Amino acid sequence: MGSPTSLIQRAMRATRARVGARARAKPTVFEGRRDARARGRERGERFAPVTRAMETDDGNARNDGKKMDDTMSNLDKLLGDFGAAPMKESAEKQKGEDKPASSKPALDARAKAEAKTIAEDLAAAQARIRREKSNASPVRRGKEEEEEYDFSERAIAALVYMLPLLDGLKYSKFLFMQAPALSLALLPIAPFIQLWGSLGFLQVIVFFGTYLGVVQNQNMKRFVRFNAQQAVLLDVLLIVPDLLTRTFQGIDGSGPTGGVGLQAEIIFFNTVFMFTYLSCTVGAVQSARGKTIKLPLIGDAAEAQQPR
Repeated sequence: MGSPTSLIQRAMRATRARVGARARAKPTVFEGRRDARARGRERGERFAPVTRAMETDDGNARNDGKKMDDTMSNLDKLLGDFGAAPMKESAEKQKGEDKPASSKPALDARAKAEAKTIAEDLAAAQARIRREKSNASPVRRGKEEEEEYDFSERAIAALVYMLPLLDGLKYSKFLFMQAPALSLALLPIAPFIQLWGSLGFLQVIVFFGTYLGVVQNQNMKRFVRFNAQQAVLLDVLLIVPDLLTRTFQGIDGSGPTGGVGLQAEIIFFNTVFMFTYLSCTVGAVQSARGKTIKLPLIGDAAEAQQPR
């Protein structure tokens, strides 16, 4: 065995060897941190593609969301009330569905009130349309024009019918012979009958004076010109029975003296005079009242020559 000193030295060397081996086996703090960082980098490199993919997806999602918001905003601007109204109605409908069943009577009452209001508005619109149509009708126009005619205009429109009536008196001889009492109907115009008979050839001047001074006078209202036009046309129409009478009277102008020929002449004369008398009377009376009436056979022709 060796000396105690050598023993102690061998023991110390063995202890140092064991401590060194243990130190070499156990890493230091700095080495552990270095290893941890290395392992983190390795792990990061391993999951880097996944992380980048996730970040890309998040960015795309944010961009899509922004694009959707912009699209909805543009739609709202374009649609305006048209887009807001359905959304509002949908929201109200959703609220109505969310409400309890106890609110349904109130909603029904409100719907009935709205329906009643709409019906009243529709009825008012229809009434207004009917009023406008009635205002546009000839009858309504006649009533409106009636207030615009003064006394002189009505008097002229009535007096022009004296022209065909006085010319048609020659067809009244048989009627007054059969019923003398009917001659009393001409009593109010007796002065005009005497004056007309005394004019002779000047009757033609009265005819053309009426046509040129009244019918063709644009300074007068249509009411006066229309009635004068009817009177002139009726006077011209009397030429037809006059020509027929001269044709059947023969050369001497005496006409038939009996039999069927005389009866036919009497009926023809009475018909012409009654038509002329009634037409002139009706036209004069209506003109004096300020109303316009179309006479048979000549009314349409007069209206065509005197348009509104």
